[in-house]
Amino acid sequence: MDRISTDESELKRCVSKAIELASSLLESDAEYLENVLELNSLGHRIVGEVWGTEFHVFGVIASDTDHLPTKKVRPLCSAAMLAKSDDELLRVISSYRTQVSDACRRILSKYQNV
Repeated sequence: MDRISTDESELKRCVSKAIELASSLLESDAEYLENVLELNSLGHRIVGEVWGTEFHVFGVIASDTDHLPTKKVRPLCSAAMLAKSDDELLRVISSYRTQVSDACRRILSKYQNV
């Protein structure tokens, strides 16, 4: 495995969190956007460039949804904007469901013993 983190304890922490988030995404769409964005960030710390890796789809979704409000920003948004954003997020979830599930299973399989 090519990895960006040289600190073994940091790598283990990142992998542990990636496993937790991948499991969560397989179970539920709750906090979908935050989980996807964090998996993209963790992927960068674990493997460096996420393109062409098991973290690839999270980078794609992060790029496609960078205009959507995150949990932290939502309280500052109008009801109309939130409704429009939520509809778009539902389309994203539906569109990427299979790829996200496959990526989550690959993460769980590849990193369970790290």
